[in-house]
Amino acid sequence: MRIVWTLFFLVLTLLAQYSDQDLDGVPDTLDRCPDTPFSDIVDQYGCSIQKLIKPRRYEYYVEFLYAKDSDKIHFQERDLLTSLTLYQGDWDLSFSAFRFDNNFKEGFSDLSVKVEYRFNSDPMWDLYVGAGLELPTYNFSGNKTDYTFSLSNEYFLFGYKLYGGGYYTFVQDRYHDRDLKDSYGAYLGFQRYFRHYSFDLAYLYNHGKFGSITHMAYTKVERYLSHHYYLFLTYSKSLNAQAIDQIYSFGFGRRY
Repeated sequence: MRIVWTLFFLVLTLLAQYSDQDLDGVPDTLDRCPDTPFSDIVDQYGCSIQKLIKPRRYEYYVEFLYAKDSDKIHFQERDLLTSLTLYQGDWDLSFSAFRFDNNFKEGFSDLSVKVEYRFNSDPMWDLYVGAGLELPTYNFSGNKTDYTFSLSNEYFLFGYKLYGGGYYTFVQDRYHDRDLKDSYGAYLGFQRYFRHYSFDLAYLYNHGKFGSITHMAYTKVERYLSHHYYLFLTYSKSLNAQAIDQIYSFGFGRRY
């Protein structure tokens, strides 16, 4: 009888140490998406294959943006952003091209090339360290290659992704025979996963190379489709006078 009671308490102890509320095979203490449906196939982090935390090979997207600002008379801008990221183990390599068209001028901003390395010592925490180049495709005299360094974090807690980070750009450009300032910025926000949707809310700060300081509130809703495609909508609202009043965007992409 003593042996039976010993085995009984041993089983209770093991069950207490191993908890898996959504029955996906990933313990709650390591589950980045704790509410996945029972029928879903999940990755090593407990998230449905439809909404992988990190793509396995590549991601690309196209985003259309519309901005307006009441500080400038009838200022409107229509932009097109294209981005491609390639993944190899813990390394990411991304390319971004941005075309703008507003009341004053149109053209391409600098082409962005960036490489990041992911440190993943904790299953619930990712740390990214990055470096990049801003290649001088923006057409003005004195435009040169700029150098950017970045640091970002992602932490997963009860189905939320908490994230934050910052960057610093060593600006080499000259404008009207004067050196422009180094630019830097930071962001802080969270993302919530649902079955086919995700929702972001974030705060953005930027100190630009012309000296302007902007504070923005940012929201994003993303819808996951079949075959790794997705659609998204964003809305940004200025929190100070120097920022663009409002920015709307929609886009589509694919992760694989």
